[in-house]
Amino acid sequence: MSDSLESFEELRPGLFRLAYRMLGTCADADDVMQDAYLRWSKVDPAEVRSSQAFLNSVVTRLCIDRRREIESRKETYVGPWLPEPIVETDWSSGTDRVDVAESVSMALMHVLETLTPVERAAYLLRRVFEYDYAEISDILGKSPSNCRQLVSRAESHVDSERPRFDSTPDEVERISEQFLQTCATGDLEGLVRLLADDVIIYSDGGGKAVAALRPLVGVDSASRFLIGIFKKRGPHVDVTRVRVNGQPGFAAFDAGKLVTLWTMHLTDTRIRRCFLFRNPDKLARARITLGCE
Repeated sequence: MSDSLESFEELRPGLFRLAYRMLGTCADADDVMQDAYLRWSKVDPAEVRSSQAFLNSVVTRLCIDRRREIESRKETYVGPWLPEPIVETDWSSGTDRVDVAESVSMALMHVLETLTPVERAAYLLRRVFEYDYAEISDILGKSPSNCRQLVSRAESHVDSERPRFDSTPDEVERISEQFLQTCATGDLEGLVRLLADDVIIYSDGGGKAVAALRPLVGVDSASRFLIGIFKKRGPHVDVTRVRVNGQPGFAAFDAGKLVTLWTMHLTDTRIRRCFLFRNPDKLARARITLGCE
């Protein structure tokens, strides 16, 4: 392995984390990583003061350009558009996972979609990756004061939906288990007690799978929709607990084929947001992780 490739591979995990948080899809993040390596391969590392700083700048700028392409795709997308989920089979909780879970939770990833590409980059670099404003200025090519304004504007959007981990890990696990039980048994009253008054369900089918074409707002609509999903499931559907973007979630398999993923965001021990993924394109990587290609 050449020194150039070796240094890139050492930094790849961190660069990919940045790209995924910027873009919301692993496929787009992979493309950016490939473009970043091609640019890196043409650079003499001896002339670069910091490989990490250089590559962070390259990846961020490539992501800003790619975000504009994604926004164009979203304009013709059928139904709500959700970021691509990242699935883990280990759903056990742990305090060492909280910071990672917060920075990649679907609730945060979803609200990041309301930001402009540059605002998103500034926010992530500052609040998730803890860059100082001088470094962000170098990466974005803007003054430090301008970068502060970008972060401030971004935070004003994020704060209303910022994932808060008020519930303990044990409470989150208990509530997610109760959620599954109430849905599976058709316990409408029990499910209503678990939902926040302002609950919203986002269901992403992309026109390729049956899904709600608009967000479902409020306890009545959300609870009846969720109960209905379980009532309509076929005899060969099995549900398994997984972790989706660092949060408790579930995977539904129909005759061994992954058909749905979902995860929740809790506030004050009640479910405030629920995210369902049914678009088979966005389930492709999860199928590999779960061994059901």
